[in-house]
Amino acid sequence: MHAPSRGYNFAVSASEIIKELPKLSEAERRAVFNKSCELAEGDQHWGEIIDDERPRPKLDAFVEKARAEGSEPLDLNKL
Repeated sequence: MHAPSRGYNFAVSASEIIKELPKLSEAERRAVFNKSCELAEGDQHWGEIIDDERPRPKLDAFVEKARAEGSEPLDLNKL
């Protein structure tokens, strides 16, 4: 996680966040929990969209046009 602050970039790992959670007030922990749930719901929503088997002719046409222009589909294994 990167949060710019007055010209500084701070990287915080998940383990550092977890270590700091007990130091938060109950209200602060609830806010963190709620934000985590919100993010997870967003991830689930995109998963549902991706897994939807309905035809998407505009998307198919876009992909075919991109391939004709030499673009390749994103391969996560190459990242």
